Amino acid sequence: MAINKAPEQRREEIFEAALRSFNKSGYYQTSIEQIAAEAGLSKGGIYHHFKSKKDLVIQLFRNRVNSYFDSLIAELGSQADAAQSLHVLVEKSGEIFQAHEPILRFCLEFVAMSSRETDFREEVAAMYRHRVEVIAALIREGIKRGTFKKVDAEAVARALYFLSMGFFLSYFTGPLDFDPQVQHRHNMKTIMDGIINNE
Repeated sequence: MAINKAPEQRREEIFEAALRSFNKSGYYQTSIEQIAAEAGLSKGGIYHHFKSKKDLVIQLFRNRVNSYFDSLIAELGSQADAAQSLHVLVEKSGEIFQAHEPILRFCLEFVAMSSRETDFREEVAAMYRHRVEVIAALIREGIKRGTFKKVDAEAVARALYFLSMGFFLSYFTGPLDFDPQVQHRHNMKTIMDGIINNE
């Protein structure tokens, strides 16, 4: 006898099954039938929650990428000022990255596919705009408090975002002759040191 589950719980199970399937076989090689089998559902059970495989992968991207970023932002909640917040963001990013590795492995393929899929590109662009604005807001707060120099907050936020994306790409496409997490912290600290107001 089938167990009735709340829609949110069933969607989470489908997300987990889709994440495992996409990471194993890739988006184009994964069928709805495979995801359904992984989730212990029928195809109809998948289509009850998602219009198509593309809809499922977009919803998965939004859900899981947001949960990753929310984990980062949660680490900033107790910090007294913007400089401390950004330092925590730098220090904790590698640790949280490892804890979410399956999600981020999936995101790498999603980002790569965005060069061909317009719908995916729009999702990646929305992620980019949101992340830059959150970081820029921290920098603007630091400028207001006198913690940071009077810099272009959006330009610095973009630099931090692009460095993070470089780390993200390097982490999954090694082998490397250096520890990417150590290098990432060095890169981020170099920018942070450049904007701290020492006067």
